[in-house]
Amino acid sequence: MPDDQKPYRTRLEDYAPSFEEFFALRREEGILEIRMHTGGGPLRWGIEAHRLLIPLFQHIDHDEDNEVVILTGTGSSFNAHTDLDNYQRYGAAGKRWDTERTGYDLSYLDQTREPLALLSLNVPVICAINGPVSVHTELALLNDIVICSETTTVSDGHWKRVDIVPGDGVHTVFRELLGPNRGRYLLYTGESIDAAEALRLGLVGEVLPADRLLPRAWELAREVFMTKSRAQRRLTRALLIQPWRELFTRELALGMAHESLACAIGDPPPFAGLLAPGAGR
Repeated sequence: MPDDQKPYRTRLEDYAPSFEEFFALRREEGILEIRMHTGGGPLRWGIEAHRLLIPLFQHIDHDEDNEVVILTGTGSSFNAHTDLDNYQRYGAAGKRWDTERTGYDLSYLDQTREPLALLSLNVPVICAINGPVSVHTELALLNDIVICSETTTVSDGHWKRVDIVPGDGVHTVFRELLGPNRGRYLLYTGESIDAAEALRLGLVGEVLPADRLLPRAWELAREVFMTKSRAQRRLTRALLIQPWRELFTRELALGMAHESLACAIGDPPPFAGLLAPGAGR
């Protein structure tokens, strides 16, 4: 079908500039790499990066030239740093989430859309975890193939580090991947799982030296996915990712309702410990 006769679609050259502040995009032969970053270095998670992921995934999904996605980070970490100044600027750190802006728009609404935007992609996703991930681990673990570097650690900081109910999807992710008891233990204690243990537990499929991680992701994209037809790739993705879609459809809104409520009425408010004088940030 001629391009001008196709229904609505997006094009990389049009949407990539809108997301380049936090997500560097490059594509070769249908394989799209998303590299998360802040200022060209490791990503520092904040309100903007969180919100931008939702339309980014939607644009990617409507771009018919994308056939496989590789998601990775920059430098020494995948997603392990929080931009507290950014959260403070939006009134979401050191204060209760007791307004519609913080309690609903920036927390409940954004996080009930972000994981489902990732899961709604109709093309396979490979995650190359290039280092520690402790913030929004669902971005790393909810994918078709997950590989990591030898420097990777997997943890969650909701409960122990930032005084927040772990209800943004990690309550589902770690229960399903680790089992109920080990999953709860990780969420309550802040346990950090290293790369070798992540492989043993089945969180990742391969562990590689840091300099081999991204080349291996591209190899997998070409050899596992691009050797199959477009329909085979997309329909296999749809079938194998469906259990996650069902779980998140059922459990994510409930989890975020609990998280947002506790942040609206609880004491201390979110991130208060990290903002205290002398606290390690």
